[in-house]
This record gives sequence, C-alpha cells and structure tokens, in this order.
Amino acid sequence: MMKVKSAPPDSILLRARRHRICAEFEKNLQDRCGWQAGGGLLIGLSGGADSTALLLLAAVLAQRDKKTFLINAVYVHHHLRAEADGEVTHCANLCEQLGIAFSAVDVHPTRGRTGLAADARRLRHAALADCAVKTNSKWILLAHHIDDVLETLLMRIGRGAGNRGLTTIPWVRRSTPKSSIQVARPLLSISRAQIEEFCRHCEVPWCDDASNSNIKTARGLLRDQIVPTLRERWPGIAQHALHASESARSGEWALKQIALMEGWTNSEIPRKLMKSRGPELSAALLASAVRQRSILISLRMIRQVVEAACDRTVRPRIFHEEGVTISLNARMLRISQATA
Repeated sequence: MMKVKSAPPDSILLRARRHRICAEFEKNLQDRCGWQAGGGLLIGLSGGADSTALLLLAAVLAQRDKKTFLINAVYVHHHLRAEADGEVTHCANLCEQLGIAFSAVDVHPTRGRTGLAADARRLRHAALADCAVKTNSKWILLAHHIDDVLETLLMRIGRGAGNRGLTTIPWVRRSTPKSSIQVARPLLSISRAQIEEFCRHCEVPWCDDASNSNIKTARGLLRDQIVPTLRERWPGIAQHALHASESARSGEWALKQIALMEGWTNSEIPRKLMKSRGPELSAALLASAVRQRSILISLRMIRQVVEAACDRTVRPRIFHEEGVTISLNARMLRISQATA
C-alpha cells in the first residue's frame, strides 16, 4: 500500500473539490460521457490510485447533490492474487470513512478458450452490471486513464489490430447492447501521474498492484520500460494516442453507416460494388459489415477475399474459416455460416 497519511473525511472531500482534476472530471462526465444528475452511480473500486481518485471525485458530486443520487462501490475479487484480501479490507475501510456503501463480489475466472485475463474481464463486467441492477445504479464508473489508452493502443498495434482495434477504450458504452445502464470512464484525459498526485493532495492512501509492473506481461513491459522512453522523446504521446483512438472510433462509425446504406451487411455483395470501392476501403467495409452480423472472420481472410473480388479472375473461388464460407464468382460474393 502506498503510505500516505489519511486525512479526516471532510478534509479529504474539501481537498478533492478544490483540486483542478475535479473540474476536468465533471466536465468529462457531462460532455464526453453524457451524464446528467439523477440515478445512482456504481464505482468499480480496486483500491488502486485511479479508482480511489474516481471514488473521491464521485463523492464530491454526491456531497453537492445528496437528494439526486447515491453512490455505491464494489470490489470484484478474482481470487488470483494473495494481496486481494487486503485490498478488499482497504476499500471497505475507505468507503466506511467516506460514508459510501461498499460490497465485494467473488468471481472465479478460468483460462478456457480466451485465456485467464479475458475471462476475468468478462466476469468482472458481468458482476458490475449485476451490482448496478441490484443497487438501481444507472451509471457504472470505471477508472481507466490516458496511460491505459496509450498502452492498449501500442499492444493492439503490435498484435496487428485493424481500425476497430485502434479505437481502444471508449468514454462511454452500454453495459450490454440493450441495457439502459451506461459504463463511463471520465478519467480518460487524465494521466496516472496526475491521479497519484491528486490522491497525495487529498491525503488518501491507495494499494499498488505489483502485477501491473511485471515485465513478463505485455502491459507490464510497456509500462516499465517502453512507455517512459517514448515519453522522453514525445512528451505528448498519451494525448496523441487518445486523439488517434477517438479518430479511429469516428472512422469506425462512418464505415458502419456506409456498410448499412450500401448493402455490405447482406449475404450477397456484388463484385462490381467492391471493385468500385477498391481493395482497401472494401476490406474496411466488409470487416465492419461482418461484425454487425456477429460473423467471426479474421482480417487476414477478409483481405484475401477482397483482393480476389477486386482482381480480374472470373473463375469461382471458395474461402473457408471456422464455420464461415465465402464463395466468389464472376458477379457476386456470398457469405454463409455453418448451422449448428
């Protein structure tokens, strides 16, 4: 745990309210995330500096308008680290000090098909959504910040992500496609260093997760060795990463609209249309279209199919990948899925 002398609750919130981050947090919450006063807030609390800062900032809002909404905080216990039990106790004590309702939820991720980290993330999001329903919270606030955006963008570039992958972390999204609960990240424009300075200013301790600096993981390697070097060369690289991510998200939205209007989401797509758009744009439109139909096709296969559709060969060709078949003849591209 980071050793910071803890101040009394009233002093903590007074310090938080007067800090420059407080105004930026509230502006982001309203302008970037679309939040309006009313309904409960559920804070995903891990005990780290970022979620601790988020809790304090939300508490400032609640203190200002107690009649409008309540705050609940939840720690999702993955049972993957020995330190987690201590973090639960720390979070419970902090919430009790601030007068905020707290609960801990147990999940048990497995490696499965997608891997341990992916399953932990899936279970965590499901647990938060369930807690939001139980507490009548209209908003789930998460503490991702601008350094997370940069690290995620670099990892996805390294893994060969397409346009959608470069969108990284959204400011706001629904907890599930049809849910009325919104998941917001109002700290996305703020750095890890600023967040830690804020917590020290408020005299609130936080927990450090040593696994975040493990250089055997991709994120740990980036955080410990690569990003500091990049910052020395380009001090504004995190802000540039956020802008690039937002631009990619706008581009992804535009592709989705074009794909819908031009019929790329149909099972049959004329080769004439694909040739008129060219291989690069056709690949982006086809990738957007198959995602909208929940069809899983790799970017590699999409590029192969599009290059074939845009060439001069008229003989029929067939492409297969994990239950998806794409057939191509002189006039048409057809997409079909194997039935279970």
